[in-house]
Amino acid sequence: MKLALRAALALLVVAGVIAWIRAVPAEKRQPNVLLVTVDTLRADHLGFAGYPRDTSPNLDRLAREGTWFPRFYSQSATTGAAHASLFTSLPPRETGVTANSQPFPANVASIMGALRGADYATAGFVSSVVVGRKSKLQDHFDHFDDELTTVEPNRNTRFERPAAQTVQAALDWIAQAPAGKPFFVWIHLIDPHGPYDAPVDPDRYVDDAYYDRIPANDLPLGDGDWQPGTIPRYQVLGGRTDPRYYVARYDAEIRYMDAALGTLFRALEERGLARDTLIAVTADHGETLAEPGHKHYFSHGVITYEEVTRIPLVIREAGGERRLGTVDRERPLSSLDLAPTLLELAGVPIPDGFRGRNLLRTPLDPEAPIVSLGGYGTESLEQKIGTQFSVRRGPLRYIINTKDGSQELYDLRDDPGETRNVIARPPVDVATLQAPIDATVGTNRVAAPPAKLTEEQAAALKALGYVE
Repeated sequence: MKLALRAALALLVVAGVIAWIRAVPAEKRQPNVLLVTVDTLRADHLGFAGYPRDTSPNLDRLAREGTWFPRFYSQSATTGAAHASLFTSLPPRETGVTANSQPFPANVASIMGALRGADYATAGFVSSVVVGRKSKLQDHFDHFDDELTTVEPNRNTRFERPAAQTVQAALDWIAQAPAGKPFFVWIHLIDPHGPYDAPVDPDRYVDDAYYDRIPANDLPLGDGDWQPGTIPRYQVLGGRTDPRYYVARYDAEIRYMDAALGTLFRALEERGLARDTLIAVTADHGETLAEPGHKHYFSHGVITYEEVTRIPLVIREAGGERRLGTVDRERPLSSLDLAPTLLELAGVPIPDGFRGRNLLRTPLDPEAPIVSLGGYGTESLEQKIGTQFSVRRGPLRYIINTKDGSQELYDLRDDPGETRNVIARPPVDVATLQAPIDATVGTNRVAAPPAKLTEEQAAALKALGYVE
């Protein structure tokens, strides 16, 4: 009789445990994680940031459903270094990826590794050679797809893949992802990167109501990709010299990319995955366009002004949660902060070596310096072309140029376009502003030894316009 009673009680306990497990809300389970990085996407050309053109209806919706951060800064103006820092929460000097010529490190903690260690199925889908197999990123994913299907109009050695195709490849993998496991999917989209030639409706903003609000002075066509004051050679479209045309075409690239994201988001909803998926969308770096006074038009890579270093960040949490709503969005954030924050939201332990801040647990200092670097580490980048290192601290941006050692200082409180260099009348001690750069890069930065590149790496770097 006692044995029968004990057995009955045991069955009741088991049944209760099963019922409790089934009753646990889906949002409390380990969520899927979707990270999208959009190449060369400026933070200020998106609808939710106040841009007048309708460039981003799908991202706008994601921003309304989640949280977006207006002061999020990249560690690097180059694709390879920016992604390495984003994944590892380490500055470029510590990842060893300081431009686009070095492979992703093999033995370093990363968001991919942390999620794989938590039994996530991981997959990466990329649209550019810079983050393709030459980068060694494939070694950090269970599945990696860098099938590049098209060639850039002005550089026949530059292969890429349009956003619609990359998104479809990711959706095909998600449809057959391992059952019973959450997934981590990284999608890289190249489209806003020049030349600005969207596959769909590339002239949608040409001659629109916003067109005449952009300076109309014609620019000379460059003989190379790094000739100051010109339209870079790889950017030239149809011999056009009007900067308004190129800005309109850049915006059309964003709209095309955003449409692909719309396809992605709708597919997740239709498949019943949206609610259980943590989604983050950001960029590697931005792009100078037609800003007056800056050294390069329609460019990035060695330039670290506000429009290149400030990038968008939108996070929509799984299960309808809004934990990030408690974070002061006006505080300056670094791309180093993204990986630890996503891991916290996913309930996955954060690697000890991460340098970034978990935004949910770390108090944010409004005066914390944010360092952003142009590509460096080779003689070409540091001396022949010249690169910039900058720090954003409070309302100030300090820049040092490696080619000639010149310095720039801007006060964004009354000069948000960084048009007036006040280095001759600095409001603070310049050495204080320069110190974070020295700590991040090192003081021996000019005349760096040239890197040894393979012929394939050199061709890929040249194809991107980072070297002549």
